[in-house]
Amino acid sequence: MMARKRENTRPADLDVQIAAKLDEAYNMAEEFFISKKEGIPPYAASLNSEFVEALEKMAQYCEKASGGYSNLITSLSIKAVYGDTVDVRYHQVQIQDKTDRPAGFNFRGVSESVIYTWMEAHEFHGAKSGWQTRTFERPKPYMLDYDENIGTIKEPFLTCYDQVETKGQNALTALAFLLWRRIQLREDSRVILAVPKIQDVLQITQLFESHFFYRYKDSKGASRLPVLALYAIYSVLIEELHRFDGKILKPLEAHSAADAQTGAIGDIEIINGDGTAFEAVEVKHGLIVTTAMVDSAKQKIRGSQVDRYYILTTHHQHEPSEEVSREVENVKKLLGCQLIVNGVIPTIKYYLRLLTTPGAVLPAYVKILNEDEAIGFEHRDIWNKIATGEVSIDK
Repeated sequence: MMARKRENTRPADLDVQIAAKLDEAYNMAEEFFISKKEGIPPYAASLNSEFVEALEKMAQYCEKASGGYSNLITSLSIKAVYGDTVDVRYHQVQIQDKTDRPAGFNFRGVSESVIYTWMEAHEFHGAKSGWQTRTFERPKPYMLDYDENIGTIKEPFLTCYDQVETKGQNALTALAFLLWRRIQLREDSRVILAVPKIQDVLQITQLFESHFFYRYKDSKGASRLPVLALYAIYSVLIEELHRFDGKILKPLEAHSAADAQTGAIGDIEIINGDGTAFEAVEVKHGLIVTTAMVDSAKQKIRGSQVDRYYILTTHHQHEPSEEVSREVENVKKLLGCQLIVNGVIPTIKYYLRLLTTPGAVLPAYVKILNEDEAIGFEHRDIWNKIATGEVSIDK
């Protein structure tokens, strides 16, 4: 049977559909994981033993053979969306004229733009593409007789493709099974974070500074660290300073949440008992404060009657320019709000000196590091290395 005309453009809404299938599979996996029940998930009972064995091997090599693992996750996700209308063994447009069920697009693009992003967001670190090595890029379908040297995972990898295409095995269930095993691995490798027992303001400040500015391989989440540190400080500060009597430190919004959607006026907010804003902090990571940032703050606080608003940056050039200073004064006159532009590090140092026990911020910071979803394994691991002296905090 002749295939329809080959294309190389995936449908506009496919990325959203694939992410939705991944979310569905993840929810299935997580639900069983948190139940703490023994054995394999009940949904896996619908899969035959040969397929489960192949999936187990792929899960076992999810890190050592992360390219092949990502490749399989990509194709299972596409299969979960399209079902029997697409044969996922034909992963490239140039070979899809050999099947009567062509996808019409190359799978590599899906792997790089959708799968990698989704996996990283869930702390499943690995290859940026399932097609980044030649062994997977060959213009050949992934049949059982695929003759490229895939390595240790070759047999289970090809078996998985064969199972969903010739044995009628369910791709979504297979995805859920793989993600369940991946959740187990992720949680087993959770870092128990160190809490340094120090009270010296300069030492604590250097700990924070080293953590903020470490050169992370995965930079996502690093901009969240100064926010978490300041939040930890406020959680202690609010209990000690009379200025905050009767005030409430609002829970942090998700890192990805837009202020326009949440109604937040800053990254950190202290409110009055009636819910009105009292003090807020906006944190900029590595950016010089501009008049545009001051104007944005003005729009956020207009009508809020907030008493004090900070724009803090981790950039070494944190002193406001003359132009920014003029705009700050205009905001003060217009809104009656004490607007302060400063650096994160000087502010941390100042706040720590106000505390009776400066070291109390460290357990608070560690607690948030453990809980915040924007923080990855690497950020936690580096904190431990800094806190225990494996990474120098010398400036």
